[in-house]
Amino acid sequence: MPIPVRADFDPWMLFLGLLTFLVAIWSAWRRDADEVPAAVGGWITLKGGLRIGGYLPRNIAELSGLIALAYGIAGAVTGEFYTLLIPLGAFLLALSLRQTMGWRLSLPGMAWLSVEALALAVSWWWLCLLVNEAPLPFWNEAALYLAVTAALALGYLGWIERIAREASLTHSHWRLPNRAPLPGERPARRWRGAQAHAGSEAYDPRVSVHLPCYAEPSQVVKETMNRLAAQEYANFEVIVIDNNTKDEALWRPLESHAAALNRRLGREVFRFFHVDPLPGAKAGALNWVLDGRMDPDAEIVSVIDADYLAEPDFLSRLVPFFRDRAVGYLQTPHDYRDYEGSGYLTGCHWEYMPNNKVDMCGVSEYGGAFTIGTMCLLRADALRRVGGWAEWCLTEDSEVSVRLRAAGYRGMYLGETFGRGLIPDTFEDYKKQRFRWTAGPVQQLRQHWKLFLPTPYARPMPGWTKLLEVLRCSAPLQTLAGILLGLIGVTGIAIAVLAGAMDPITLAPITWPMIALGLGTGLVRNWHRYRLTGCHRIADMIRGEIARASLTYIVLVSGVAGLSKKPHAWRRTPKFGESGGMISALACTVPEIVLAAVMLSVAGLAIAFAQPLGVSFALLVAMIYGFLGLRFLCAPYMALLALRKPHDAKDAAGREVAA
Repeated sequence: MPIPVRADFDPWMLFLGLLTFLVAIWSAWRRDADEVPAAVGGWITLKGGLRIGGYLPRNIAELSGLIALAYGIAGAVTGEFYTLLIPLGAFLLALSLRQTMGWRLSLPGMAWLSVEALALAVSWWWLCLLVNEAPLPFWNEAALYLAVTAALALGYLGWIERIAREASLTHSHWRLPNRAPLPGERPARRWRGAQAHAGSEAYDPRVSVHLPCYAEPSQVVKETMNRLAAQEYANFEVIVIDNNTKDEALWRPLESHAAALNRRLGREVFRFFHVDPLPGAKAGALNWVLDGRMDPDAEIVSVIDADYLAEPDFLSRLVPFFRDRAVGYLQTPHDYRDYEGSGYLTGCHWEYMPNNKVDMCGVSEYGGAFTIGTMCLLRADALRRVGGWAEWCLTEDSEVSVRLRAAGYRGMYLGETFGRGLIPDTFEDYKKQRFRWTAGPVQQLRQHWKLFLPTPYARPMPGWTKLLEVLRCSAPLQTLAGILLGLIGVTGIAIAVLAGAMDPITLAPITWPMIALGLGTGLVRNWHRYRLTGCHRIADMIRGEIARASLTYIVLVSGVAGLSKKPHAWRRTPKFGESGGMISALACTVPEIVLAAVMLSVAGLAIAFAQPLGVSFALLVAMIYGFLGLRFLCAPYMALLALRKPHDAKDAAGREVAA
């Protein structure tokens, strides 16, 4: 029996690439066509109708048409219609598993996950055959086989993670709610805590709202306090804890305002404390309040950042979740205000949203919900039981959720916004915020890795918590490893060719169609995610992606920093930093500018040596380095964009009033 060669599987790759692209388009279009409500969850009853194997006939007909189209194009281009019957049969077999493994998935979702899993396996085999054909020394060949196999393993781990993270794109049935019920609305029975939530007896436990602040503009904090004073829920207190602020002119007005609000409400709701010195930053302030300063009768703790304006029903609609004694914490999204009219702030806002409105909801559905520091509620006795807030961690908010889940509690994340805060005014502060958000989870993984061992060796945790936490916390390290290994691989091959150890490389003809299909699929998938967050303008989506690319360097650096046992100073994120001038703005992006220059220079060299390298291979190297260079250049672009003031006078005035 002849050994298969790489070219034999080119038709498979083309068929799966086409099918992946078409399914991505269909999934996004079908979601819009069905007008699925944004708040999909336990309180939404999906409309039924005639179904075949659980699917609507029109969806089956549409998918059949897509499969036929991909099969026809791939067969016509390659002339291998019979060969394509094998990947086609494998895809249909994966779809058939829906009855036992994928009952919660929509048909577009099941099709997406099936073709993605199949494409990973076929890509691994195709790459192994490619390595086998290359005239490489034994040890180089063995190293490439190991690298490709490791990439396959990581690819399937990422695929499993995306089942959770992309649940909003692929699921039609949810076990957990994605929004809080309205007054008088009864939850669907399929949520295990629904019966407790819908109890008829009165439930109004004491809530202690903790509002930590440090050197914040007093008008911002006062407006936050005003919104808390307007809560519909009656049985609560608000503790404003200002720690380490040196300027008395910043905290004295808060003390006076707390007294004024109490007089207006006719009872003591607000209590103000100024403590200096107080170690531990935000976590230290929260622990100080937890340790005997809050009402001892309070059953629930809520944490609100100093710039967040809460909705009046924030407490009244969320407290009932705690009827279920297994619920240890409840988190609602980070959301933002006063960004309209500024290209920089708009980009930052939409960069935040896909994670906050799409990914986090799916993670919660699979047991991995974690707290993110504001607009959250926690069970007070559970918080004390696990030892309070971690003062050693840059992300004390998400860290405590790990210990709560290890102690046997469950958490929930709702996709419904109950409060909006402010975005950092300068790119430097935006980077500092992301450093903390990225390094903190790596610290958590380093500290708590034993908690994530399999159940015989560690306590059980809800759902997929262990896998999702490990993958989330290690994400920047995985990205860094992938970039470094990829660059080392292509650069090493290029050097070997230029040194005469290898012949000039001609890429397989299938390479460019596959790259184009991959890029197209990624664009469609991103467009779909933005649509689910409420972003409908292509320009805003582009701004969001530029903002995401601008953080590439800081995400990689912070991932490495999180591995260090050296304590990192907790730095608050100023929302009203001094913008300064162009030089000052670009100063914080010097590393990105240098890296961009290096990457673009290497891309230029690859083009210059196109003939000895092989034109197609040189173009691929130039594309890889050029793409990275452009990502790094997004940082100085965002820094300069932040200097531009909002063009809408009304928006600018509104932000100044908040300040």
